[in-house]
Amino acid sequence: MKMFLPNRMTKVNVVFFSRYLNALTEALGKSGLVHLTNAADQSSHRLLQKLDTGADVRAIEQMQARCAVLLEALGIDPSELEAPQVLELSQGEIMAIFEKVDRLYRASSSKITKLLDERSGVERSRRELAEFPFQSLRLDALRNLTQLHMEAGTLSGEDFLRARQSLGEEALFLRESDETDQVLVVTSRKHRFAVEDVLSKFGFRPLALPEGVEEGTVAEKRAELGGRLAELREALDAARLEIVALGEEYGGTLLAINKQLRGLLTVRQAQGMFGHARQLYCVSGWIPEEALPQLQKLVERCTEGTGVIEASVADEAGAVQEGEAVPVQLSESSLVRPFRSLVTNFGMPNYHELDPSFFVGLTFVVMFGYMFGDAGQGLVLVAAGLFLNLDKSHSQGTRDTGALVFWCGVLAVVFGLVYNSVFGFEGLLPWELPISPSPLRNDLPALLITSVGIGVVFLCVSLLINIINHFRSRKYFEGIFDKCGIVGLFFYLSCLLTALIVVKTRRVALWQILLMAAPLVVIFLAHPVHNLIHHKRIGGEDGSAFGVLLGGVIEIMETLSGYLSGTVSFVRVGAYAISHAALCLAIYSIMQLFGREAGGQTARVLVAIIGNAIVIVFEGMVAAIQCVRLEYYEMFSRYFQGGGVAYKPFKIGEGDGK
Repeated sequence: MKMFLPNRMTKVNVVFFSRYLNALTEALGKSGLVHLTNAADQSSHRLLQKLDTGADVRAIEQMQARCAVLLEALGIDPSELEAPQVLELSQGEIMAIFEKVDRLYRASSSKITKLLDERSGVERSRRELAEFPFQSLRLDALRNLTQLHMEAGTLSGEDFLRARQSLGEEALFLRESDETDQVLVVTSRKHRFAVEDVLSKFGFRPLALPEGVEEGTVAEKRAELGGRLAELREALDAARLEIVALGEEYGGTLLAINKQLRGLLTVRQAQGMFGHARQLYCVSGWIPEEALPQLQKLVERCTEGTGVIEASVADEAGAVQEGEAVPVQLSESSLVRPFRSLVTNFGMPNYHELDPSFFVGLTFVVMFGYMFGDAGQGLVLVAAGLFLNLDKSHSQGTRDTGALVFWCGVLAVVFGLVYNSVFGFEGLLPWELPISPSPLRNDLPALLITSVGIGVVFLCVSLLINIINHFRSRKYFEGIFDKCGIVGLFFYLSCLLTALIVVKTRRVALWQILLMAAPLVVIFLAHPVHNLIHHKRIGGEDGSAFGVLLGGVIEIMETLSGYLSGTVSFVRVGAYAISHAALCLAIYSIMQLFGREAGGQTARVLVAIIGNAIVIVFEGMVAAIQCVRLEYYEMFSRYFQGGGVAYKPFKIGEGDGK
């Protein structure tokens, strides 16, 4: 029964002296036992004041942010490296380390920035020099010419000939070779502007004379800049090594500080939930009932026997205040954990509800197997599920998903054996059962009726769960008279009984009509009678007879339509089983298009493999979606109350700071 019920919770109030505040907080965090609630809000007549830790939290968050910036600057990923064990540091010591590391990093970073800027300038100068023609020409000699003007640029071959012919003796055109477009034009200063005007007409693109070449040739200057680039690369490597060395020297310390700050932040945030009155402090929260002795020993050890614990079980009267939600700790049984996400994705059950994980998992895999029934394809799912579940490198969520896939595959194999279907081929197994989703043989109505029968069983169990949940919540009236309570279940069963008798006898008796009408009358009168018993207006806030009538009619219509649509919805289980078989039949038909020669046999095998892969992925997704829809809309709507709060105890990691 334990896997069907959440763990019993106990409300605790721990009172202790202020001098034990940090020690007890750290011990509680490392134990991971107490789901904290706001002690000041829980205290009678507001006798306790809330412990204000806002300023401390903001200061720690700022230090955390600065530590994260330094770690990122040094190229250290806290998620990939384990923090070493170091002595606890004060906030002043932490800030001093931050300042020192920041100063050293900024010095190296500034050096790198200057070197990069200089390298960029040198590379730009080398590129400009590389474009200048006549690399071996001494430009200093040309600059000293007083009567001549020199212009460098590019000019295509044909334009070069026409420009030279046009200018004649007014300009001298020099090229290193006939294959290059780079040209050096020399003219007198007197004809400079006229020559430039003519050159522009022929598409001449001037190049600026290289700067910094005071002596020697362009090639020599390029070689000199190349040497400087090599020196800059060495200087950059040395500066970057300084940062690497800084990371090696202080990386471990920063990781330890980051871990200490993380723990310190968790502690301060938790202490914000504490209450205090002068020298006394109070911690309020919830723990699993079996953890109470462990908490008592912990408090006694940390407070030197002076701490006091007040404990009350959640089921006791007065233990839970109005509006307070008891945290829910669901069973960690490996049998139901793979199906837990199907429940929690919809909502968290409240403390007084049954844990529906086992029922949800059972109904999910049965419906999936019914729709996906194929022994061969089911074995593929079994293999995929085992791979996801057994590989320890996968996360727990992935492994739980693998377990769900595994059980879906197992039920697909079971129904595949019933249907006599292996990878879409039917009749391979040496038996024949009356139920088959094949469009070609046996009675399809029987398949659809069977799926509805499965749905009827699931809906009845859903109603029983709803009745139990209401009784556990002490909502006895709803558990009896609600349309999904005992009266609703009686109505549904009476309708089913009447339907079976009518199908068999082809007659409807008066007692059958009365049997179905009686619970509807009870449902119609339930709320007015409930209001009358509790000395309220029969019609509720409206108070009118028309309101009573309208509310009752709507309730009856919802009851009739809800049970009818919910039952008929399970026809889709059989319909998708037929759809799955039809898709497999389509693959088999495509295979028949190929002959039995060597090439045809290969094509048939490829069609079988690719087709089954498509069926497994596509039909698997479709079946899973339909299962989720039936779970949430047809079953959860009848029993799931939700609104629960997950049990999340205050916890700090091992080795986190105080």
